[in-house]
Amino acid sequence: MRKITIFDVFMIILPWILWYFTFDVFYSHFIYAMALSVSVLGIISLTRKEVREKYKSCNALCILLALLIAIILYFVFYGGNIVSAKLGLEGEVLYVYGLVPKGLLSIFLLALIGVMEEAYWRGLLQQVILEKKLNVSWLFAPLFYGFVHSVSLNLILVVAALIVGLFLSFTAEKFGLIASSIVHVVWIYFMFLKILL
Repeated sequence: MRKITIFDVFMIILPWILWYFTFDVFYSHFIYAMALSVSVLGIISLTRKEVREKYKSCNALCILLALLIAIILYFVFYGGNIVSAKLGLEGEVLYVYGLVPKGLLSIFLLALIGVMEEAYWRGLLQQVILEKKLNVSWLFAPLFYGFVHSVSLNLILVVAALIVGLFLSFTAEKFGLIASSIVHVVWIYFMFLKILL
């Protein structure tokens, strides 16, 4: 187990500050604020050699598995949308989807968000700080990802982030950050661009 540094503590706290500004202060420009926030986290993470080393190669089978995981995750959310509607919580779900405008810029920004989040959440936080330095199982990483969304005061979003985090953390652990980035981006496209159902 390696020693936790001031940089590590700062990088654990920073998403809470950025998510607050993204979800509360600049929520009317959500996609731009989120793209900026995760770019800050991702770029800082990618300056670390130990994060860049976590990008394992991803062959054709790895890509197919990543696509399959993204599709499974989409259908988990499709079922979750049905359940949330039955519970009268569809307004919470629709609020989240309504934060992303249609257009080519959104397509680019959604991909950027998915890739940069993986560099930070599954790269720096999960595989370097939690696993390598704290010797904690990857199963704890989704808790950080889920609970940081509590700044939105949207319970559905917190639960959704916990579920997404579990899928993405598993993928990063088993197949690497390229695979988890593929899952993240494809799933985001399915959810926000309504590519499937």
